[in-house]
Amino acid sequence: MRNRLMDGWRARHVLLVGGTDALTLAMTAMLEAAGARCARIPAGASSETLCRAMTAGRIGAVIAAQSHALAPGLDPAAHLSALRTLLIEAREAGVPLVMLCSDAPVYRAVRPPAPLEESSPIGGQTLAGLVQSLVQLYALGASRGLMGDPVRTLILRHPPLLGGDAPCVTQYARWCRALLSGELVPVEHPDAQGVFFHPLEAACDALVLGALHMERARAGENEGEGAYNLAPGPLGICPNRSAALRLLKSCDGARPIREVEVSEPCTPPRLSAARARLSAGIRPIYTADEALSLLLALERARLHGSAEAEMQKQAFETLKRLPE
Repeated sequence: MRNRLMDGWRARHVLLVGGTDALTLAMTAMLEAAGARCARIPAGASSETLCRAMTAGRIGAVIAAQSHALAPGLDPAAHLSALRTLLIEAREAGVPLVMLCSDAPVYRAVRPPAPLEESSPIGGQTLAGLVQSLVQLYALGASRGLMGDPVRTLILRHPPLLGGDAPCVTQYARWCRALLSGELVPVEHPDAQGVFFHPLEAACDALVLGALHMERARAGENEGEGAYNLAPGPLGICPNRSAALRLLKSCDGARPIREVEVSEPCTPPRLSAARARLSAGIRPIYTADEALSLLLALERARLHGSAEAEMQKQAFETLKRLPE
């Protein structure tokens, strides 16, 4: 993993489209740790801003690291128009790869008996999921050359990430803030299975897949269906109560928690990352406990205004942990 990531991204000019969300910051930190040169424009940037960024230097890849990086709101027409502009600019600038990341619930199954694979029907469970389904179908069609000369596009679907603003993960940052302030840790849905996927692990997985697809492009190979699921390993999933108690024990011993039952259950999607692991040799990086410890360090740094510096430090540590 490490060699492919480093070889694929070292000295490459990368344009990131996004704001201060967890994955955009993690992607920036990981790219810089790998030796890439990053530029960033805000989510929902105008077509003029996008055009200037594309022509400012030879761009080796464009990465939209959040579901709504291209357009605000949930208007399907606005998202498709913004995506069309991005792909046209990428084609004209000769950008070899466009990567679109999303944690939107694009799969139609609500409670599948097994983790969802990339071949599972998409269409969404919510309006956000429907919009992202349309965006991803359009992007994959462009990659196949259905709208003119093909633009190599890679779709990365992942569950909500630690430090993100999705309802099923926001409580984990609240745990950390309560722990740092000496308050009781409020644990919602204590018996539910939590998915503890650190944004740096998601960034690593996405970048390794991106490097693989650029290798295939240089070799003139057809990448096949350019959509992959990303997910933590089995040790990155555990009941919320157990995760909270172990986090407390690792910090200051046996402090009690405050269990909270919320009326509406919040279950993150269960995604199978088998295809990504088979294709690119991706391996799990962090357990749930390790991912929460990193989140705690990031929340502590945020209190002192040094969150980006902490993310950069964690990116270098993550890079060292990767198998060669």
